[in-house]
Amino acid sequence: MEPVKGFRPVAINVGVKSIEEAIEFYEGAFGAKLEVREAEGRPVHARWQFGEGASFFLFNVRERGRDDPHREHISAFGFNVENLEATHRRALAAGAREHFAPADEPGLPRHSRFEDPSGNRIVLWQA
Repeated sequence: MEPVKGFRPVAINVGVKSIEEAIEFYEGAFGAKLEVREAEGRPVHARWQFGEGASFFLFNVRERGRDDPHREHISAFGFNVENLEATHRRALAAGAREHFAPADEPGLPRHSRFEDPSGNRIVLWQA
């Protein structure tokens, strides 16, 4: 497939049930330090930025309000990691619900899958 010129995805937006729980999970599972914005003394948005300038990419986490029509929406996304087994174990220790442990599948890199505490599905890949 030919890449589309002048087009590159630059963000993933993930809705969560509890922003505090999500920050704790993503920092614990991936060893990341998320940039957190607060309003009225509590977190309302957290982001993890990869790269800078023209090569930036944002992973945004926002709590969905009770009246948000997409509150129960489940996202699915993946991360390429250096050590699949160690990252998968950290995610489980941080509160993930395992779908399947690291596995090999013909034609694909080694991978695993789990859900974060809000039900977002995450696939880890090790190329």
